[in-house]
Amino acid sequence: ARKRGRSAPGAGAGTGKRRRKTDSAGDRGKSKGGGKMNEEISSDSESESLPPRRTEEEDDEELEETAQEKKLRLAKLYLEQLRQQEEEKAEARKFEEDQVAGRLKEDVLEQRGRLQKSVAKEIQAPAPADIRVLRGHQLSITCVVITPDDAAIFSAAKDCTIIKWSVESGRKLHVIPRAKKGTEGQPPGHDSHILCMAISSDGKYLASGDRSKLILIWEAQSCRHLYTFTGHRDAVSGLAFRRGTHQLYSTSHDRSVKVWNVAENSYVET
Repeated sequence: ARKRGRSAPGAGAGTGKRRRKTDSAGDRGKSKGGGKMNEEISSDSESESLPPRRTEEEDDEELEETAQEKKLRLAKLYLEQLRQQEEEKAEARKFEEDQVAGRLKEDVLEQRGRLQKSVAKEIQAPAPADIRVLRGHQLSITCVVITPDDAAIFSAAKDCTIIKWSVESGRKLHVIPRAKKGTEGQPPGHDSHILCMAISSDGKYLASGDRSKLILIWEAQSCRHLYTFTGHRDAVSGLAFRRGTHQLYSTSHDRSVKVWNVAENSYVET
């Protein structure tokens, strides 16, 4: 009994030691386990917060790709600029070609006498109250000229007469009658259809041509006959004074152009 009794406390002590050892071991395990857990949590948080380390090779590859992309972008931009410049040059070239072609076409049509220009937009029709009708000729009027000072009008017709009108009043200022064939001592005039007239730029001389191949020169102010030019072989169809001079050009159905000096009453050339 004593032995048992002694052993009982010893056994209890041994059991207590074992329990303390076990508890201490468990505590150590817990402390170790808790430490491991804390270490794992800290390592995970650090891995999430810090970026992964890059190697020098990866950095070099990234820099090399960026340079290539920059070169490619600049090349595309340069090509786009070249394309825009070429388009602008093409448009300018096309515009110039159109302008040149249009000018050449106008020149060709003008040389052929077929050039037409629209001027209707620039013309304003006069009011009916501003239109004045002058009556005096017996047959169709063939030509009309106005003095440079816009003071008088000369009209000629197939009735072989020339009438001078006042622009302001519309009245007749002078009438050059028809000349009768085969009679002498009568006032000079035309005995056939008057086809053309011209007045010098200073308003001094008036020229008229008829179907009888004659050119008559008149003093425009007084309607006095001065000269008669002959030389055409057919009807005189056109007359014109050179601007600023007394040089007269005459055209005829004989297909010739003659030049006259009215002030000197002379023929120049054909």
